[in-house]
This record gives sequence, structure tokens and C-alpha cells, in this order.
Amino acid sequence: MELPPMDNAENDGVLGKMDDLVDEVLGTDLLGTEIAPTEPEDPWQRRQRILDSWTAIILAIAAVATTWSSFQASQWSNAQSDAQSASAIQRSDANRAASEATSQSVIDSEMWISWVEATAAQQKLRAGFLRDRFSPALDRAQKEWLGRVAVDADGNPAAVPDGTPLDLPVYVVPAQVQADALSTKAEESLSLADEASNNATRHVMLAVLFALVLFFASVATKFTAPKIQVALILVSLLLLGTTCVRMLMLPQML
Repeated sequence: MELPPMDNAENDGVLGKMDDLVDEVLGTDLLGTEIAPTEPEDPWQRRQRILDSWTAIILAIAAVATTWSSFQASQWSNAQSDAQSASAIQRSDANRAASEATSQSVIDSEMWISWVEATAAQQKLRAGFLRDRFSPALDRAQKEWLGRVAVDADGNPAAVPDGTPLDLPVYVVPAQVQADALSTKAEESLSLADEASNNATRHVMLAVLFALVLFFASVATKFTAPKIQVALILVSLLLLGTTCVRMLMLPQML
């Protein structure tokens, strides 16, 4: 198959590209003339280029780290708020359960005192009526308390034992158990809130340190004295490394 002929413009473009390729590879043009070498880079320009490169790297890392620290501070502040809210709710539920437990204890005390009075007055029907209406907690304690003395067929003791069933360890009001558990959870939530607050404060301090890194690194480029530039870059680099290590040692939250 015969290829279509190429015009002069296309031929010149191809030859120009080939000429440039030979110049790059051999360092000479097609006629064999050596290409003059480029002038060496000025030491001051080279130093400035290196400092600018390091400054750009430091600024980039510090900017990202500052954003991350600010994000972490916000996350831990939200966690603190959530934990405090949970603690307040749990504390309120604990107080409600404790109030219910106190009311139940008062009712049990009155029921038991009435039962003692009926038993002492030999009012067996009244004593049995009251006994059947004891709460489960008081009923368990009453059985253990009466286990110390002999009782008749109706469950009434021949003599009243010492103390009261309300003083026995077996007497436990369920609402009081719930109140104690909720109080413990409220304390744990409050402790978590304090920990979250401390973490948020630490991340805020890190954000401030990263801002100082940004300041020193950006100011370094404004000076013309090489020693001042290098000193500020080194301070920025040292502060950046130290602050990054401290940030990695802190707990993170996504």
C-alpha cells in the first residue's frame, strides 16, 4: 500500500524535532557544533532555592497539622458536651430512682411496724393481712429475720427477734440498686467529660504551636540575611517535629 506524500511543512517539523533530540542526547547540533554549556547556578540562588523548598514543605505540613489539631479539638469538645449531657441525665434518673427507693423503704417500715403491733396485740388476721402485702424485698428479709425464732402455723413468731428485718443485708430495695448503678454511670460519664475536656485543651495548644511554626516559616522568607533565614527555618523545623510527636501521643477521634 503506497503512503500519501508529506508536504514541506510536515517535513520541516519532523526534522526540527529530530534536531532537538540529537542536541539533548549528544550535546551537539546536527552540524557537529557543540552547544555551549549552561552557566553554573549562583551559590546564593541555590541556597535560596533550597530554603524556599524547605519552607514550602514546613508550611504545608504545619497547615495540615493545624487543621487536624483544630478538628480534634472540636471533636473532643463535642465528646465532652455529650458526656456531660449523659451524666446529667443519668444523675437525674438516679435521683428519681433514689426517691422511689426512699418511698418504698418508708412504706416497708410502716407496714412492718403495723405488723409488729398486730402481732403483739394477738391480732392474727390483721397480722396475716399485713404480712401478705409485704414487698418482695421486705418479705425476703422478714423470712430471714423470723428464722431466728420459732413461729406458729400462721407464720407469727412466738417472740419478736432482736432488731428489724430492715437492718439485714438481705433487705435490698431494687430501686436503690438502680439508683446506685445510675449514680456510678453518672460519675463515669463525668470522668469521661473531664478527660475529653483535657484532650480538647491539649489539641488547642497544639494548634497554637503549629500556628507559631507557620509564623516562623513564613517570616523566614522575608529576611535577606542567610543566617537569620536558616535560624528561623531551623526553629520552625524543630518546633514542627516536637509538636507533631506530641500530637501523635495524644488520643485521636474521627
